[in-house]
Amino acid sequence: MGAAADRWRELQSGRGIPEHIRRAAPADPWTHRAADFAPPAEPADTPSRAAARALAERAAAWSCAGASVLDVGCGGGDAAFAVVRPDPSPVARVVGVDRQADMLAVFAATAHERGIPYGTVQGSWPEVAADADRHDVVVCHHVLHNVVDLPPFLAALHAAARGPAGGVVVEMLPEHPMAWLDPLWRHFHDLDRPPSATADDAVAVLREELGVAPEVRHWTRDRRLPHDAGWVARRLCLPASRLAEVESALATVPPRRTDAVTIVWSP
Repeated sequence: MGAAADRWRELQSGRGIPEHIRRAAPADPWTHRAADFAPPAEPADTPSRAAARALAERAAAWSCAGASVLDVGCGGGDAAFAVVRPDPSPVARVVGVDRQADMLAVFAATAHERGIPYGTVQGSWPEVAADADRHDVVVCHHVLHNVVDLPPFLAALHAAARGPAGGVVVEMLPEHPMAWLDPLWRHFHDLDRPPSATADDAVAVLREELGVAPEVRHWTRDRRLPHDAGWVARRLCLPASRLAEVESALATVPPRRTDAVTIVWSP
């Protein structure tokens, strides 16, 4: 690996939770509630959606058929279903990849309700990349900061996008999504968190490892991610009995950032 990949690995490795804190946690701090990830009826009009839809339209025109969309780390499928709507849709099929079965259940239910042909693959990327096959458009939203070994993850995204009209759309935050909680780790656990890897670091890995010069767009989201006391307590490995303390501590730190980054490239 090159210097950029080494830097990403080092920064991401430092964001792990110490084992003694994990053992004492009342619930897995990394598991998400599927109900929080149900796709909205009307998708937000974002640069990520616009980029993926443009790729889907290009692929559909090239093949004279609807495009296929692969959503890696799909959750409920917000990223994939945003490309499908509004009609007329350039998308003929969506496939979701996620390690949580309950997320894939939400994905499947949404596709069924909206009459969209779909498939699901349970497992972690890139281990299940072969099962996911290749698609015209590959979308991956808010997953990169869960990855320590970034080159093979990105390489598998790249390989999953079939040419010549396909492409990849990655959406992420400028820094680790939990970085805003660093002062609370110090407050509750006397733990100083290391610096976060950034979107710029991810782009540097793309350039270094794949020779890709992506298009990068910075923007602000209208919808704020969950950040209530119960959600924060789980991320901090704290029991429900300390919710009042968490609520008070939250008032001392800035809220979660709403800015985002869209990274687009074609194979």
